[in-house]
Amino acid sequence: MSEDKINALERMIETFLMTSNLPEDMDLESPDMKVFLESMPEGKRTAFLTMAKDLDVRKMSNAFNTAMSKYWDTVLQAKSRGKKVVFIPFNCSPEIFYALDIIPVGVEVLTTFTAILEEGLEKYLDLAVERGLPDTMCSSQRGTVGLLEAGLLDKPDLLVNGSLGSCDPNSKIFEYMSEKFDIPALYLDIPFYHDQRSLDYYTKGFRQVVEVLEELSGNKLDVDRLKEVCELSNRATELFLEINEIKKMIPNPVPNYYNQIHLGTKLLMAGTQDAVDIFQTALDVCQARLKKGSHVMPEEKIRLMMMYTGLYFDGGVHLWLEEEMGVSYLLDLLVYYDFNPIIDTSNIETMINGLADGMFNLPMTRQLKGGWDMPNNWLQDCLYYVDTYKADCLVFTGHTACKQVWGVYRLQLSES
Repeated sequence: MSEDKINALERMIETFLMTSNLPEDMDLESPDMKVFLESMPEGKRTAFLTMAKDLDVRKMSNAFNTAMSKYWDTVLQAKSRGKKVVFIPFNCSPEIFYALDIIPVGVEVLTTFTAILEEGLEKYLDLAVERGLPDTMCSSQRGTVGLLEAGLLDKPDLLVNGSLGSCDPNSKIFEYMSEKFDIPALYLDIPFYHDQRSLDYYTKGFRQVVEVLEELSGNKLDVDRLKEVCELSNRATELFLEINEIKKMIPNPVPNYYNQIHLGTKLLMAGTQDAVDIFQTALDVCQARLKKGSHVMPEEKIRLMMMYTGLYFDGGVHLWLEEEMGVSYLLDLLVYYDFNPIIDTSNIETMINGLADGMFNLPMTRQLKGGWDMPNNWLQDCLYYVDTYKADCLVFTGHTACKQVWGVYRLQLSES
């Protein structure tokens, strides 16, 4: 059987395992290593070097890749172990699913990781279009749709979309998957405003989703298990907020690579010990770099902030920016987590409220749901992050599908 006919998750797990224990004494200039690197396709070689060239990055990538191989194996084995699998978007936190012993899969993260397959991602993006999706729809979900069309991915038991009212292309693709592949779907509506009344409305909808999840899984929400998950989520939040504080230093000692593992960890594993371990490793590395005076080499020339999403299809871009141009990649929109609340674990009510509040403030949900100049939306948040992290360069990476955002940033830049 050709390589691209084997289940996509099996091959992703192999790649994560292979890169999960890179040795500290690895010599990239040795003859054997040069032969190995030359044998790799350019894209794979760049991705490998992004993880391997810097010892500090290597420590973070080892922790991240180990956890990812374990996570995707859990997804792969879920049905044989009697567990339900739920597909969720990037703006739907995974904690409640872990509390109910359901396996959450972030559709956009899965699409991104498909790029590590030998045949790459493009054929699955194209296949989704050939089978019915317009090519103007967001590519971050189209890859997963293409894998389903190709028969390389088992369909989930349920779709839960927490972005209705914010990211419209995302919501439509979830509706498309539901109808085409006969998968039941739940939609959580997001109100236009960002006041207490809006949060109360959103929390009520979140509670209704929890009730359906209990029925689907056959698992009653256990207060002790929910508290354990929320405490782990809180600890992860505390750790990455500490890393955010280090990013404010000039020069910034946090490697550009960190932003990539932050996002994958937060979207797939918030509420797990693995997430805590990844962020703890990253914090240890960043604190050590701060103490040593390490930063972008040879010097930090530009403090870059992505006004919208980052570039996820090629991690080597950030390494190139770092090495060739002295660019310190501070953050992008999907790493805007300064407003994440710490969950009150006093009782089940406060925990449900805290989880809903966290989702209400997730990047893009927080900004996209209302007017561009409304408090707690695009303009205010963008100015806050530019000022707080002393960014001196902004880059916009809008996808064709993000029509609202294209308009928003034209307004924002014209007013600046």
